[in-house]
Amino acid sequence: MTKWSEFPLRPQGQPWPGLNTKGGRLDPGQGQLEDGSFNAIINESDILQKWKGLIRGLDERFSGVVCGLFRYTDDCGREFIIVADQDGIKVRVPFDIPEFLGSDSIPFDDFQSLDPNRWSPITVYEVFIGSLRLNGLDSQGISTYVPAPQLMQWFKESVLTSYYVEINYRMEASDDRQVVSVVTKRNSLGTTYLEAAVFVDGSTYQLNLFHVIGGTRSTLATSELGGATLADGFLRLSYDAGSFTATAMVIPSGGSQVSISGTLTEFQDAGLGQFSAIGIRRETADVAPEIESVSGGQL
Repeated sequence: MTKWSEFPLRPQGQPWPGLNTKGGRLDPGQGQLEDGSFNAIINESDILQKWKGLIRGLDERFSGVVCGLFRYTDDCGREFIIVADQDGIKVRVPFDIPEFLGSDSIPFDDFQSLDPNRWSPITVYEVFIGSLRLNGLDSQGISTYVPAPQLMQWFKESVLTSYYVEINYRMEASDDRQVVSVVTKRNSLGTTYLEAAVFVDGSTYQLNLFHVIGGTRSTLATSELGGATLADGFLRLSYDAGSFTATAMVIPSGGSQVSISGTLTEFQDAGLGQFSAIGIRRETADVAPEIESVSGGQL
């Protein structure tokens, strides 16, 4: 008398085996569920882990062993997955896998309020009618950049090594100097980073790109801007970690788009961090430069 010994097709803790996929393709959607279907051949070396989109598209437990998965597209273009388990055949509609749309590791804010859990320090800043501005406690003075203690840093490090941060800024037409800045790749000590700064001083309207190492500042590039009578626009600072290149771009209202770049050495790149920050500086309290929004993303 023959003695049968059961041997599990999927050992405990191991991935499910797949079908004979004919060179890497599942059933092409022709509905070939019939006797002798070549899609029903089990291929133990081809595990279903290879088809992550298909498997992740189902969130359901089936009865016993799953013997086969088939994709079927009807004449209306609708896609179905046919699941064959030991109790029968079940038709399912796979759900869409969510796409990665953004990350809170890069700053984004339209400043309807000032959240101390997202920004720090906020001592010298306030929100006024949907814009970020200085509140009167700031350290005023003449400079073409925002001093490090006055930079307001985002709470989380960027998960991207190459990324950009952009602000929508507005400054007043005045003889008092005003500065807005975007900072990327800041280290945890706040002493090494890249900074793009736009400043206006009467008829002077300029963009500067700085590299700060251990608190020592050097200018990578500078350019004059047009549209000084309006003194508002968009400022973007990006960094390409592949080429060690920092780029500052301004689209000023009433002027032409301007871009400047600077290249770091591999050694300088190694000293950078992943934090981002923004900041505002003014010469006197008679002017009120503002940042209306901040956003960023992958290059």
